[in-house]
Amino acid sequence: MTAGRLADSSNAAARYAAVYDAALAAERLADHDQPGDHWAEWAELFRRDPLRPLDANLSVLAGYLYPTDRLVDVGGGAGRVSLALARRVAAVTLVEPSESMRQQFNAARAGTGINNARIAADRWPDSPETGDVVHLSDVTYFVRDIVPFVAQLHRAAVRRVLLTVWHPTPIDFDAELRRILYGVAPPRLPGLPELAAVLWEMGILPQITPLPARPWWIPETAGGLTDAEAIDLALRRLEQSDDANARRLISENLDALFDRTGRGLTPRWLAPAREVLLTWQTRDVPLLTDAGPLA
Repeated sequence: MTAGRLADSSNAAARYAAVYDAALAAERLADHDQPGDHWAEWAELFRRDPLRPLDANLSVLAGYLYPTDRLVDVGGGAGRVSLALARRVAAVTLVEPSESMRQQFNAARAGTGINNARIAADRWPDSPETGDVVHLSDVTYFVRDIVPFVAQLHRAAVRRVLLTVWHPTPIDFDAELRRILYGVAPPRLPGLPELAAVLWEMGILPQITPLPARPWWIPETAGGLTDAEAIDLALRRLEQSDDANARRLISENLDALFDRTGRGLTPRWLAPAREVLLTWQTRDVPLLTDAGPLA
């Protein structure tokens, strides 16, 4: 059965693709089906110390792993997750088509003594890599044809898939900010609701678990921000730090965007995001389409 027929076989998949297409048309995301390294500008931001203590979210993932496992990290970027978990498994394979991300993976690994991790410069779902556990984090938002993508995750995992998404998606954290400033919320990316519907129609009933830790890339604002810090935060979320008109518009709407307390400003528009784990065992779980079981 071809990838195209797989995508057409599910109403949930069609809805997923429609959400993706609307976000693409509004330039909310890059067209990842086109050639080029879409992460070159951002890759270094995703490099973390592999020897850091596991945060609460990574600790949950680690609880699903055995020391004998071969872990495949699909679209694993700079190894933020897989390198941190490498000491808990027998082997790690990073499946990552972005050259800049692979460079950051190697830079993060250097000098750590982690010698059980290798790179496959493949694009999923075309990669032949398999493992006991297949993991991916923050990848599905950028996938239009989601059914063949998930089907290959399922086939490649001997025992379990670990898939995490943020709800709302990281790009959608600023939707309310844009609505307040521009009068309309932009199209959102396909996220947890669309993905869960696709999985259910494929015959996958995942365990869905909200994870405890806050977004690692969002600065802590509990103590309050100065006016200047608040403006800079909003500009960073809009990716318009050098835009004088955006700075003026934010300044004029500061009291609509932020709550003022004795400790400073806190953003009203920053969504209370949670990372969510969707995981399922792959043994004896046949995938389904409208036409029946998918081998």
